[in-house]
Amino acid sequence: MLNSISWLQYIAAVILLTTSWYAYIGLRYFQPELSRFLRIKPKSSGALPEVATAQPVMAVARPEPGTNLAEPDELVFSISAADGISDQTLPQGPADDLLAEAETLISAFTDNNDKPGFLSLLRVLISKYEVFADEISLPQLISALQLPAKKLPFIIQANEWPQTFTA
Repeated sequence: MLNSISWLQYIAAVILLTTSWYAYIGLRYFQPELSRFLRIKPKSSGALPEVATAQPVMAVARPEPGTNLAEPDELVFSISAADGISDQTLPQGPADDLLAEAETLISAFTDNNDKPGFLSLLRVLISKYEVFADEISLPQLISALQLPAKKLPFIIQANEWPQTFTA
């Protein structure tokens, strides 16, 4: 059978198969490059299939019944009032917390005549804020506590108030 095929037929078959093979590879994997090379416009395909573009997906947005647009000048929410916050307002710090707790301690001892117990609890309370010693002025705090301390049934002398943060 091989004797019946001539060299010319063999070479023609190899060239035909090789050409068809490279044409298939070129068209299959390099179509955009070949179409640019041959200046053939590719068919533009949309992002959605043709069936999906026949009907709109969403309806037209409409305002809810009873609502309409108004000018910003016509909108009145409430009468303006001062909120007590200014640029000078400072956040509460540990000194404010210590003062509030000390005033609570004073109010707890208004009906109790235990002066040594009050002073020991006040020392414990002040020692709790020892980590904030650089932020709290203890003499200023003691002077702020002397007015509420007048509610106590006993009198605390100036030398009896705690002078340091240690208990």
